[in-house]
Amino acid sequence: MKLNFYFSKKLIYYFSIIFFVFFCFLTILSWIDILRLDLPENISSGKLIYLALLKTPITVHPLIPIITLLTSLNFFINISKNSELIIVRSAGRSILRAIIFPLSTILLIGSFLVLVINPINTLALKLYNSELSLVSVNTSSFSINETGVWLREGNAAGQRVLHAKSVIDDGKKLRDVTIFEFNKYRIPISRINSKLVSITDNGWELMNGKIWKVNRTDRPEDRAKSFKSLMLDTELNIDKVRLGYGEPSKISFWELDSYIKRIERAGFSSLKHRLYLHKEIALPLLMVGMFLIGGALNMGHSRMSNKSFKLLTTILMGISAFLLNNLTQILGENEAIPFIFAAWAPPTIIIFIAIGLILHLEDG
Repeated sequence: MKLNFYFSKKLIYYFSIIFFVFFCFLTILSWIDILRLDLPENISSGKLIYLALLKTPITVHPLIPIITLLTSLNFFINISKNSELIIVRSAGRSILRAIIFPLSTILLIGSFLVLVINPINTLALKLYNSELSLVSVNTSSFSINETGVWLREGNAAGQRVLHAKSVIDDGKKLRDVTIFEFNKYRIPISRINSKLVSITDNGWELMNGKIWKVNRTDRPEDRAKSFKSLMLDTELNIDKVRLGYGEPSKISFWELDSYIKRIERAGFSSLKHRLYLHKEIALPLLMVGMFLIGGALNMGHSRMSNKSFKLLTTILMGISAFLLNNLTQILGENEAIPFIFAAWAPPTIIIFIAIGLILHLEDG
């Protein structure tokens, strides 16, 4: 039992160190990316670093399999270098039995990342978007709730808020739309109602509606005008609207199921979100597979021949497994394969290949 806890403690230590290194490196990249935004010239360096720290967690999460692979490499190379695996074999314990506890540790780490860290990541991203909207004028946002779909677009001239009760044709048309326009001082200047809005690359085509201009002298109804067709200039095209609701990584793991039901009621496709949900559930198993790949060729003694070749082979296998996982996700999102298969096939294949290698190379 002491040996099991010793292995687990060492494994958690390596995972934490490598995760911290990735986090610091990606924080620098996030900071550079934020510098490219249209921000006020008087914004402080502390504010930029704060925004980078809020943005980084959501960018680290997709790299968890790579972090697990590097953790496994460091773990097995270290215990091989110290001849600890030789001691385990001399005590009559098989390698597969010796790594059961480390595998359980990786499974627990993966579950912790999905159940606890994932909601924290999405909370940090929401806080980042909120802070960014206060300092940047060129922002847009998208939300779906029980009352329908809400869109917000901002620029130097002002802001525009849109509410639609439902969506038609997977985001190409909006039904029963109300638009509120504000100037740069956030004072309302007009309201537009439309029965149907078609989203095109050139703007929004509003049909069968009414527009009210707001000022301090006249009643809005006195200046109201009805229209059969009105073209509204906007930067929110179909792709941007779909992108706004189509990022499941922005939604907490615990809220995904209810969010999927809301976007289906709104008229959008929920395939991408359902796939992401299953990918998150399968993440601990994917981490187990990456851990086994890291150890399959590195359980021998550190002085054995072809060590560099086996290390290189392990890295290539890990990268291939990571790319396989991303490839199946892309195929699943495009309905080329069932989303259940896209989510669960990669970890299953990786685990079986790794176990096969270990059984072939070890004496059990």
